[in-house]
This record gives sequence, structure tokens and C-alpha cells, in this order.
Amino acid sequence: MCDEMPADVRSSLGQLLAEARKAATEGDPETATSLLASAHTVATNKLPDGHRRDRLRHGCQAAKQAFPDGKLAVAYISAMERRLPEG
Repeated sequence: MCDEMPADVRSSLGQLLAEARKAATEGDPETATSLLASAHTVATNKLPDGHRRDRLRHGCQAAKQAFPDGKLAVAYISAMERRLPEG
């Protein structure tokens, strides 16, 4: 299946997104944006072409663009976390 996610990639993305959500919730958009950029890079470089990769990359961009609305950014990040397979 071209949309599979290796366990180490899932773990990395999960950690980056959780930390980005926390930073956005705490009103730290700079840290959240940096973490989202890292998650975007991981998705780009480590996931195979497919719907999941495209959606995660789009979600990272949308969440970054949502600032200064931290609540909207958190909603985007939470939606991406739900797209990750169970670890």
C-alpha cells in the first residue's frame, strides 16, 4: 500500500504535532510554526506519495497560516493528529 506510514515516522510526526499543539495552545506561535515546518519536512521526505502525505503537508501549511488565531491553528493540528495511524 503506497499510503503506509513507518512506525518511526509516525512517532516523529506525532511528537512534532503534539508539541506544536501545546505551543499554539500556550500562545507561542513562533515555536509552533517551527515545529510545523519540521513536521512538513518529515512528511515530505519520509512519507510515500499519497493522500495521507498530501493531507499532512497541507495541514502543516494551513496551521502555520492560521496564526495569529491560535485556536484555529490548534484545530488544524488536532485534525492532523487524528490522521496519524494508531501507534
